[in-house]
Amino acid sequence: MSSEGEHAPLLPRPTLDKRVHYIDNLRSLLVALVIFHHAALAFGGIGSWPYVSPYHPSKSSPILSLFVAVNQSYFMGMLFFLSGHLSAQSASRKSWTAFCADKLKRIGLPAVVYTLVVHPLVLILVWWSHHAPIQPALITYYRALNGVRGPVWYLAVLLFFDLIYITIRTCLPPFSFLIPTSATRYRVTAALCILAVSVGSYLIRLSHPVGRSTPPLGIQLAYALQYVLAYTAGTCLSSIRQYFLISTHPGQALALAYMVAIISLATIAISLRFGMVRLFDVLYAFWNELCFYIIGTTLYSFFHHSAHTTKRWGNTARYSYAVYILHALVVVALQILVDTVGGRGVVFGVIKTLVVGTLGVCISWAAAWILIRVPGVGKVL
Repeated sequence: MSSEGEHAPLLPRPTLDKRVHYIDNLRSLLVALVIFHHAALAFGGIGSWPYVSPYHPSKSSPILSLFVAVNQSYFMGMLFFLSGHLSAQSASRKSWTAFCADKLKRIGLPAVVYTLVVHPLVLILVWWSHHAPIQPALITYYRALNGVRGPVWYLAVLLFFDLIYITIRTCLPPFSFLIPTSATRYRVTAALCILAVSVGSYLIRLSHPVGRSTPPLGIQLAYALQYVLAYTAGTCLSSIRQYFLISTHPGQALALAYMVAIISLATIAISLRFGMVRLFDVLYAFWNELCFYIIGTTLYSFFHHSAHTTKRWGNTARYSYAVYILHALVVVALQILVDTVGGRGVVFGVIKTLVVGTLGVCISWAAAWILIRVPGVGKVL
């Protein structure tokens, strides 16, 4: 890369009104990863999900639990990072009123519809698979409803961030002085942010442990600081210089980042064997944020550099948002169907995850293609 290219912004301003394919493709990949992540939760991965296989209790698969933990460290943070960037683009072209109206329509409305319509359908499938009475459970669901449910917590939190961002942008002068203008300042800023978020997340988890969602947004406060940092960094994306962030050999760096993340997590998990829960909690807080930064930057670098990822992947990006909204219904249906073959043990859990994840990606994108063609839906999604 030339010297001039190295010192150019990650997204030069003349391109801000055009689609940047590697951004779209990275977002599509992250949505596909969300599908595989949720597929793993039913078959022995650690985490909550509407359907849990009777053959594979939660936390029963070290392989899937490791897969889920590594994903959790960075993939939702990266989605907030990309969303912050796209919101900053939109805010630069629209008034406060137009921006808020657009976000309420495109983010708020789908979150409400999912909570009121789609998520109950997901639960009906689960209740049916367990031979539980559906009508009383459905009545209980609506009576106890105190916020968004299911994966659309991400939409609710993003809407909250967007409304705060546009208000600050409208009412206050730009905080451009906070954006690092040299490699040294960037590294210092990154280190301080990682340290602050790690310590803050550990302290929050003392009262709001991992796995506990907080209404009405449905967010896990245990990861909230990472999402705030990621969204804020995303809004500054076009002002960050390439040589601050981009890896020179992204493919090798990405493989190394994953390897280090897996080995280090397996190492610190040994503390749990000896009952040192508090030590694990401290180490996990730092591990989680370091993985977000290292895997996130190397993954971004890979998509930024690769000849394949910088080209348009057909209409994949056009449907990725609808896929995110629909995927839970598709994945749970497939999990119940695949579980009819039975099969216990770690190997069967991994195989089922691969089958459900692969079919879930294909069917979810096909369903999104159909949904967007419904009159009026395409204007929202």
